[in-house]
Amino acid sequence: MSKTSLHVLEMLSSGDLISGEIIGKVLGVSRMAISKGIKGLNQQGLNIASVPGKGYQLESPVQLLDKQVICSALSKTGSESCQIEILQQVESTSDYLLDQSKVKDINRHVCLAETQSSGRGRRQKGWHASPYRSVVLSMGWRFDDGMSGLAGLGIAAGITIARTLHVAGFDKCIGLKWPNDIVWNDNKLGGLLIDVRGEHDGPCLAVLGLGLNIALSEKDQHAIDQPCVSLQQITADPIDRNALNAELVLALHVLFEDYASSGFESFQQEWINYDRLHEREVRVIRGDSSFSGVAKGIDELGALLLDEG
Repeated sequence: MSKTSLHVLEMLSSGDLISGEIIGKVLGVSRMAISKGIKGLNQQGLNIASVPGKGYQLESPVQLLDKQVICSALSKTGSESCQIEILQQVESTSDYLLDQSKVKDINRHVCLAETQSSGRGRRQKGWHASPYRSVVLSMGWRFDDGMSGLAGLGIAAGITIARTLHVAGFDKCIGLKWPNDIVWNDNKLGGLLIDVRGEHDGPCLAVLGLGLNIALSEKDQHAIDQPCVSLQQITADPIDRNALNAELVLALHVLFEDYASSGFESFQQEWINYDRLHEREVRVIRGDSSFSGVAKGIDELGALLLDEG
């Protein structure tokens, strides 16, 4: 994104109608530069209307990510050791961190993005994130005891995220669909994915990626190939995107810090509170094969238990 596009977006983010003349004077740019900036924002799906003789207006307000606000919130909780990086645009925050890990230490590094073009889900599926209206977050963490000690970490992260949303005041119907979908009344609200690289019994690196819908336009909903929902659709209260990102980073920071010593046992017991597949008929796809049964919770490693009848 060009600097002009970003500055124009900052001016229009409140949703107010602002004339091109005022934008030009404030930014010190030509009307042609403003027009190009608006075009670039529309190409990202922000839908900025041009009202003849009056100016420009964003279809609906957006809250831009603010590193200073997020870092300040984290410092008040003792989590300032996390390094926050905010990108305007990236193909995948997790892929970005994994690439960065080849040249530097990304332990406790958090990457947030305003827009993500090639987010990843399970089984090589893509993840669609509405620009400037989503949580798009990846966190890197070094574990010293190897991949063998991380069984169930993805399930524990899902429980941590759902619990954090409940504490933040969102509907208690938000739960989990094994293994990594965050759902509300069977509609997908978000998802997470963990990449682990390193030794089986030695130091390894985990990168957790999280996508969460804060708001969805009608166009965005049609672009997603399954029933979906956003946080804004299930609450009448305004959502502070910076505060929510800070709360999620803090919760994951605490999880990762404690997981090596506390393990998965407590999360196995907690799973029932969030399990939205319990006692339901499900079909599990593994590679080219699939099998069906009634979901009966999870085992001590986080694997799904099925009664195949």
